[in-house]
Amino acid sequence: MTDSQLLTTTETSLAVIETIQERDGATPAELAATLDLSESTVYKHLHTLGKHGYVVSNGDTYRLGGRFYHFGMYVRNRSKIYELAGKYVIELAEQSNEESDFGIEENGRIVTLFDSVGSSATPSSRLNNYEFMHTTAIGKAILARLPPSRIDQIIDRWGLPQLTEQTITSRAALDDELARIRERGYAINDQESIPGKRVAGVVAEDPSGSIIGGFTVSGPAYRIEDDDLYREFPDILRRVVPEFETELDSQGLI
Repeated sequence: MTDSQLLTTTETSLAVIETIQERDGATPAELAATLDLSESTVYKHLHTLGKHGYVVSNGDTYRLGGRFYHFGMYVRNRSKIYELAGKYVIELAEQSNEESDFGIEENGRIVTLFDSVGSSATPSSRLNNYEFMHTTAIGKAILARLPPSRIDQIIDRWGLPQLTEQTITSRAALDDELARIRERGYAINDQESIPGKRVAGVVAEDPSGSIIGGFTVSGPAYRIEDDDLYREFPDILRRVVPEFETELDSQGLI
C-alpha cells in the first residue's frame, strides 16, 4: 500500500545515506547502480547533503560526514537517565572485565547509546549501533516484556533477517526463546548478531515497571564459557542494574 504522506525526494536522500553507510563509502556510479537512479539524480542528492555537512567526498568516493556524530551525541546526552546509564555501563565492564552496553528500543530496533570494556577485555569493534531486536540480548529481553500485538508489529515491519547461522528466523522459535527469557529473567545472544560474540542482557525499568532500556555484558566465544554466559554475567547484571534503577529513583530522574 502506498503511503501518501511520504516524500519521495526525502526517501531517496535517506536511501543514499544508508547505502553510503552500508558500503562504507560509495561513488556516484555505485550509488546509482545500487539504487536504480540516474547519476545526475544521485549527484543532486550528494550535493545537497554535502552542502549541509552530511556527506564528504574523497575523490570520487563519498562518506558520511561528522555532522551525524553531532546528532548522535545529542541523542545520547539529551536525557539525564541516559547519562546515568553510561556510568553503570562502565561499572558493569569493570566488574565483568568484559564489554558492556546500554541500549534503548526505538521504532522496533535497538539503538546502542553507550559501551565500555574492562581493562583486560578486547577493545570494542562495534560497527552497528542500530540493530534488529530478535538478534540482540537487549532486544530479546525487551520483546519478552511486550504484548504479542506489539511483537507482531515489529516483525511485520522488520522481519526476522538472518545475520549468522545462530540467528532466530521463525516466529515459533522466537516465541519459545521469549518464554525462556520470561522464566529465567535474562536474555542471551549466543553469536546471533555477530559470529564469535556471546552476550547476556536484562531490561532496566522505572518504579512503575515501564522499560527504560537494557544492559548487557558480553565477551568473545573463545573465552566465554557457558558458566560465564548463563551464571556469572546474569549475576553481575542482576546485582548492578537494580543499583541503576535505585539511583534513578533517588535522583528524581523518573
